[in-house]
Amino acid sequence: MKKNVLKKFAAAALAAATVMSSMSVMAFADEAGESAETKGSVTITKYMSTSGTGDTLSTENYTGAAPTGEEYKLLKNVEFAYVKVGERVQVDTATSDSSQTEIQYTVTDENFLDAIGIKKAEVNKNFTQKTLNEKVSSSANKTKVINFVNTYKGANKTSTDENGTASFTELDLNALYVFAETDATNAALASDGSKVNVTKVSVPFLVSLPFTGSDGTTVTNLKVYPKNSTGEDSIDKKIVEGETEKVTTAANIGDTVNYKVTYSVPVTENGLESLVITDTMSKGLTFNESSDSVTVYNGDTKVDSKNYSVEKRVDSSTGEQIITITFTSEYCQSLPKDSTQEFTITYTATLNEKAVLGQTGNTNKVQLKYTNKGEDEKTISPDPDKEVKVFTYGIDLTKKGEGTDVLEGVKFELTNSENQPVNVLKNGTNNFYTPGGTSNEITTDNKGEIHIRGLKPGTYKLTETKTNDGYVLLKDPVEIVITQTNATTGKATAKVGSKNVTMIEDDGSLTAKVPFTVVNSKGFDLPATGGRGIALFTIAGIAIVAAAGSLLFMRKRSN
Repeated sequence: MKKNVLKKFAAAALAAATVMSSMSVMAFADEAGESAETKGSVTITKYMSTSGTGDTLSTENYTGAAPTGEEYKLLKNVEFAYVKVGERVQVDTATSDSSQTEIQYTVTDENFLDAIGIKKAEVNKNFTQKTLNEKVSSSANKTKVINFVNTYKGANKTSTDENGTASFTELDLNALYVFAETDATNAALASDGSKVNVTKVSVPFLVSLPFTGSDGTTVTNLKVYPKNSTGEDSIDKKIVEGETEKVTTAANIGDTVNYKVTYSVPVTENGLESLVITDTMSKGLTFNESSDSVTVYNGDTKVDSKNYSVEKRVDSSTGEQIITITFTSEYCQSLPKDSTQEFTITYTATLNEKAVLGQTGNTNKVQLKYTNKGEDEKTISPDPDKEVKVFTYGIDLTKKGEGTDVLEGVKFELTNSENQPVNVLKNGTNNFYTPGGTSNEITTDNKGEIHIRGLKPGTYKLTETKTNDGYVLLKDPVEIVITQTNATTGKATAKVGSKNVTMIEDDGSLTAKVPFTVVNSKGFDLPATGGRGIALFTIAGIAIVAAAGSLLFMRKRSN
């Protein structure tokens, strides 16, 4: 009896131990799973900003802190989505000189590559974080990336809730995701549900977890705070070079400059009555008036040229060109009421021979005027600190001989760093040469001077090909290097040969021209070996020969 009881007790104890053992293992496994962090998450908290531009806090400068200020208000009903587009990889980038390992990203979706302006054939190839980030955040690719995410079959979509948040969980670590704001048409204030008119959605952004935050901690659960711009008018202007948009650039005279104007116009419930864009170009810029020079888009839709007119006039007092783009009243009235219209205008101009050299730059000033029915006309301009400028520079050469002589008619050839000719035109009566001709030959004037105008930063060479009688040609070309040290202000420095040269101003514009002087020496004095000297020598020789012959004849007779 006792044995049976003991057996039953032992069996029960063993069973309990087994259960407890399994429970402890399960708990340990859960704890291990939590600590291992095999998955990550992204929580988006959506804000409205009446002064923002749709920026997103990127993972590069992650702070984990929400924006503050009265202008920021939480938004609900804003849809976000993400697509997995690649993987994080560790790449051996060693060279013959060094050993190196680098984190890069393999992009596995060819349509994503196409959206960011990279050839589809580059699929499954590695890219740096910098390359991908620049492509995704580029304003030129913004709409394409959003469309890619929005139309992707199986994209994970979630709208912000009553707290303005949208959460995405179970994200694979070391994967590469692109997030985008895909729909803000139903955006409303989280506080009271009142509808919000979104004019600019937030920029798309890339995420790859984990990464190290600014506080040094490992981030697997990311918080981001993208912002929208809402029903406010705005205007901005940029210079476009390829896929890059900038406020300033440098160019040669004769180069074409591409401009892009973006603006938002809020249309009230009563409708839009008038819309006019005015661009004032400095006298150093010539507006290109070809039929396809101006293109206008409303959102992604090209506006037919019949809906607007383009007029150019020249201010007689300043020489500035004033370009006016006026939309027809019919088109204005056709725009949806109680909406915000997003326009993009592109056009080109050429830097001409009247261009200002140096830091003053050649400017464009754009202005937006619009009128809603029953309201006064409104005028807005871009931030003065963002005024677009084109910079260009020049070279002043003085050619001297011995003493106080200046050498007229000395010829040089102008080439670039690759020894390719820089062809020039002679302009006006001041012996100014500007890029754009059919010959790279430059000649000194009666003051011994050459003035080259309208060169972008770079390396140039002047080779002397002809000098004045009695003078010796320069042995080597003269190398001039113009370096722009500040793209915003246009400040530049210069070298002639190995020597630093202080650039001088031009009409009050600083660091405009590179001044230098070339001195030729005369050749050595030599004995007269030609002309009269040779004749005298010849005559003397004949006389000697004749005398010798006479003497020989007389000796023979005497014998």
